[in-house]
Amino acid sequence: MTEATTEVRKMDPALRFDLINLLNINEGWKTLMTKVTVDCNPNNNLKYTYDHVKLIENASKLQQRFCSEIFLEEWGTSGKIRPNLQTLMNLLYEVNLIRAAEAIASKISKDCMTTRMTSFKNILENDENTDDYSNSENFRPTILNTSLTLKNIERFDEIRIPYETLYHATNGFSDSCLIGSGGYSKVFKAELNNRTVAIKRMEKVYEERDIKQYLNEIDNILKFKHVNLLPLLAISEDKHPCIVYEFMENGSLLDCIACKERSSLLNWKLRIKLGIEVASGLVYLHTAFETPIIHRDIKTANILLDKLFVAKIGDFGLTRIGDNTMTSEGKGTSAYMSPEAFRGDVSVKLDVFSFGVVLLELLTGLPPFDEFRQHRDLLTHIIESESPIEDLPDKRAGDWNKMTVEKIYELAKLCTLVSKSKRPFMYGERGVYVALEKIQSEIDGYVS
Repeated sequence: MTEATTEVRKMDPALRFDLINLLNINEGWKTLMTKVTVDCNPNNNLKYTYDHVKLIENASKLQQRFCSEIFLEEWGTSGKIRPNLQTLMNLLYEVNLIRAAEAIASKISKDCMTTRMTSFKNILENDENTDDYSNSENFRPTILNTSLTLKNIERFDEIRIPYETLYHATNGFSDSCLIGSGGYSKVFKAELNNRTVAIKRMEKVYEERDIKQYLNEIDNILKFKHVNLLPLLAISEDKHPCIVYEFMENGSLLDCIACKERSSLLNWKLRIKLGIEVASGLVYLHTAFETPIIHRDIKTANILLDKLFVAKIGDFGLTRIGDNTMTSEGKGTSAYMSPEAFRGDVSVKLDVFSFGVVLLELLTGLPPFDEFRQHRDLLTHIIESESPIEDLPDKRAGDWNKMTVEKIYELAKLCTLVSKSKRPFMYGERGVYVALEKIQSEIDGYVS
């Protein structure tokens, strides 16, 4: 559990990742470093000098690591009194590094997963729905011809919820509660324990590989703790495999760009912000664990927006652990798949390619696939149309800054290069995330 007294050196890896990136923007780590005092006592002398700054910069070049990462490591492990998150947060507010300070404040106040699990355990204890629903025409028992079940996997115990509870919460998985569907699942909106949730029910679970995909999604999501990844709340497998997520009020990025139904129009500055958030989530997947996690199905339909328009990457059914591996078949959504993805060649560069298509959607407002276009997928359509760059941006999103349009388009082109070796990584000084952060800093400069 993350608390204000948690030492900086022991902070949650996801929080550390966010702080490293936030403090790297405009060299915020230097500003913070100038305020640090000996043994965290404001009455003591300053701990660091200009020479210390140069040492960190030199170490960054030699080790190929962010200066902010080296600084947090050094400060967090030195001195008689080690800094805690409260000390760090107070200093960040003092030097006006608000985003970094709020990242800590949010983490301290939530301790998300523990709270969610406790909340949903209460559902199990209080649920009174015990009616016989097996004769309903909407109830279709799943045929599981496999030994792969969740019943003996103890790590899932705290987030299990009876299928019966979900069945009643959705009025028997009625079409009136249906909010989305895909090749393998349907998604329903429901109220559980005075909380609005989204319930993903697997529609095709008859083969061992389908069970593996279901287990894969659960197992991977339980590892994730990042603001831009969709949190899992509960699971059910006793009658029919289901996954319960937080409900995202603003729907999918795909629908918001298209302005479907009640989706809100996204202005161009918000689109840049959303692109940065998705990139941040991908950097986390690619770097936060010992072995990279490849999403394999990055697309605007799998990017959801909460009530504050914060982007959350969802649908982890196709994720694969391990970089530069081969599979027997290519999987994903064709309009977003890189050339090597069709051959089953899986690497972090696969997600980079898909993200490049997402950037093109944010820029142009055009759908990723249109059967009425001569070139149906968006990437080919843009390449073959040879339209001047000033005709690319979605006019509905407002008056785009010309320089921003050019840089987003160039970044999207880099991400979608045919040769994966020539594409950038999502992470690193020359990565996609940092490039987008620089574009955002320039936009902030235009505004000010």
